[in-house]
Amino acid sequence: MTERRVWRGRGPAWRIGVVLVTVALLVAGLVVAALLTDVEGELRAGRDVSASASPPPSPGLVAAGDDAPTPDPAALDGILGPLASSPAVGDLTASVVDDATGQVLWERRPRDARAPASTVKLLTAVAALSRLPADARVETVLARGTRPDTLVVIPGGDPTMSGTAEPGPLFPGSATIAQAAGVVRTAGQTPARIVVAPGPYTGPRLGPGWSPVDIAAGNIAPVQAWMLDAGRLDPADEYSPRTSEPTLAAGRALARELGVDPAEVQVSEEPVETTEEFGRVSSAPLTERVRSMLVHSDNVLAEAICREVALDRNPDQAVGFTAGTTAVVDTLAERGLDMSGVRLDDCSGMSAGNRLSAAALTDVLRTAAAPGATRELRDLLDALPVAAGSGTLADRFDGPSAAGAGWVRAKTGTLRETSALAGTVTSADGRTMSFALLASGTDPTVARPVLDRIAAELRNCGCR
Repeated sequence: MTERRVWRGRGPAWRIGVVLVTVALLVAGLVVAALLTDVEGELRAGRDVSASASPPPSPGLVAAGDDAPTPDPAALDGILGPLASSPAVGDLTASVVDDATGQVLWERRPRDARAPASTVKLLTAVAALSRLPADARVETVLARGTRPDTLVVIPGGDPTMSGTAEPGPLFPGSATIAQAAGVVRTAGQTPARIVVAPGPYTGPRLGPGWSPVDIAAGNIAPVQAWMLDAGRLDPADEYSPRTSEPTLAAGRALARELGVDPAEVQVSEEPVETTEEFGRVSSAPLTERVRSMLVHSDNVLAEAICREVALDRNPDQAVGFTAGTTAVVDTLAERGLDMSGVRLDDCSGMSAGNRLSAAALTDVLRTAAAPGATRELRDLLDALPVAAGSGTLADRFDGPSAAGAGWVRAKTGTLRETSALAGTVTSADGRTMSFALLASGTDPTVARPVLDRIAAELRNCGCR
């Protein structure tokens, strides 16, 4: 089981600025009839999110700093303790820290490592934003082969190129297959065949524990250095099944765009010699791609971004799953974060063998939320799904947890018998907190409402 959502239609991009430590959470304009609906492992087709029982998030602008009252840990435990003991959340580990001071406000075995599911993407995001320029782009090179009639595509590691003439709704600002074809036409070329070079990736294309059935289910595609719409067969549908041969599919799409017989497309396993570069097309900037990764919880994009970090650390080395996870952990450790006990088999959270603690997650979140955080790291907070508003939280935080609507910004995570929620929230008194909740041993559909309720109580909190 993994996270899943339904695309409800195009609309204005979510751009809700968050600034810490003064945290400015601008929620005005947040509720536009459900751009995205989180289904996390179970398609709830036809649900009208606008008909949800929860009220829309209230517009507001809240500045939070260390002058706002800090919740009393004992009072907070009196509120959250009974929820944490609910059988619905099974074996719950948790951490809540004050963003301004780092004080632990509430915890439950915070250093016990658990399967984190897609909250792993928070580590991938912070490693990328720490290591790479905010405007970093991935380039796909188009060149002439040793045969004059051969077009060679040299991938740089971009899975977001759109298979349509315009960037798709899932990856704003992406390059398009039409742009790639335009580079070739502008160079005056009319190729008769296309060869796609292997690019900088190596090793297995499916991560440890990944199942091939998740390709048709729309959760993953084999990780290759060039693909369209992260391998989706329908670029506008996040739920779309994906292709088992994404690079070949991309090459054939380019062939059709150029009038080349798709049968004349070859994907090479060895480097391909070229004689002349025609040009190149570029992905969206890193910050935009990190936003897409977190809002849509896109597993393929997460694996590409961590490989980007690995390539920056070792430019001359081909990279795979091990290089990607090592680069993420090492980058965070170099920032001074305690990575002891962290085990990553992939950078997306799909692998059930990943292990991460709630305390490690709040430590990572505070790199973006604490005083002195760089603007680039603060972009992480702006990229998180908003409760009852966007991404994987679009149809959560109603009913008993409605107080969190518009105030909780968090990354979700779902695997079989695993449900996670980690993010940031501003209390009613104006204090900002980072939190991480990892529930295991129960059905995620049962655990989620309680996790949402805990986060909502942090929003409600005066707790003095």
